Amino acid sequence: MMASLILILALIVGVAGVGLLYVDTKRRKAGAEEALPAPSSAPVAESEAEFAVKHEAVPESEPALEAEPEPHPELIEQPKSQDEVPPEPSTEPESEPERSRPHPHLPSLPGAVRREKKKWAEHKGFEFFKEDSYLAEEWTRGAAASGATPRDIVVGHAFGHEIVLTDLGGVGVMAARTGAASDTVVDFRRVEIAEDSGNSGNEPSADLLPVRELAGFEVFSTEVAVAQRMIDQRVPVALEMLPAEVTAVWMESEWVLAQTAKAARSPQWEQMLAPLALLGDVARVLPPRSTAGHILHVDDMDPTRLIPPPPAPEPTGPRLVAPRGEAVSQPPILRPEEPLELPSRVRSDARGDIAKHTALGADEVDAIADGREHPRPDGSRARLPRKLPKGSSIFGDGRTEE
Repeated sequence: MMASLILILALIVGVAGVGLLYVDTKRRKAGAEEALPAPSSAPVAESEAEFAVKHEAVPESEPALEAEPEPHPELIEQPKSQDEVPPEPSTEPESEPERSRPHPHLPSLPGAVRREKKKWAEHKGFEFFKEDSYLAEEWTRGAAASGATPRDIVVGHAFGHEIVLTDLGGVGVMAARTGAASDTVVDFRRVEIAEDSGNSGNEPSADLLPVRELAGFEVFSTEVAVAQRMIDQRVPVALEMLPAEVTAVWMESEWVLAQTAKAARSPQWEQMLAPLALLGDVARVLPPRSTAGHILHVDDMDPTRLIPPPPAPEPTGPRLVAPRGEAVSQPPILRPEEPLELPSRVRSDARGDIAKHTALGADEVDAIADGREHPRPDGSRARLPRKLPKGSSIFGDGRTEE
């Protein structure tokens, strides 16, 4: 029974996946057809007007010019096929910014973004983590204001900065570590996205004040003067390099974060690395975070040696000096009646007890047997006669027994 239920559920999931793929392809084709420029009647009208002007300007007395074949039916049909492929930038300049706007994300299979992140991280040599709860404590602005836990995290280094690509509550965020924390917050919001979405939930925080508009972004900051001094020629260059899928950028603590639309994929992630690192370099000029509120918990530290008491302060007042008019009494000087005889190198003189000295390096104890004493024979004592010329007999005892 369970096997049949699992088989039925698998079939339902497969049918749903095929249906999503079919709907995806249909919508992509429809979007591609809408993106192509429709054949406008402007070239036709212009050709007709030019043709009418030419015929009006030609006098009737010139029959050679009137005898030329009228090309207006063919000229009207030919520009249609030529204008459909490459649209002229001079006639339709307003269509380009509309195409650069991020389109809403089309439905895709579940887990497609995660698989693409893993593939991109492997290609770049980055690391992939499923989630990180500690990273949520680093950010409190923008997409991180909801308190969502970062998921599908890609961590690596690019252009001298630590890069983090993550998902915060369904919103893609790429962050670059600046290396210097600051309490000043600078927020960049794309003007086109703000106008399209209106004022529903996109208002800046109460502590953010408007600074200026730069490269299609509205700039807000907690300190207007600091943000104005921070903006240099690198900031507009970095903002223009960002892809159209980036909807907001903000500088918070020691991070520069960029919020993207759901349509952002690996090509857009690759384009965001360089401008985000450049903004990370710019953020280093912000005033550093104040350490006045930091509390040093000495009780939690390891025990150390006792601090010695401070030394007594040295006197720094005026020195006691006798007045110039008074005479200072000197101590008496006692000299012997007879002059003291000092040793001289002219004559040899020995003073004190001189012990018997030995040769340098010689032993102070005499040897026991130095060969000087020869014992004399004494007939009153018993002696054991020894026959030394025959040699020792202890080595030949075993041979005689054999």
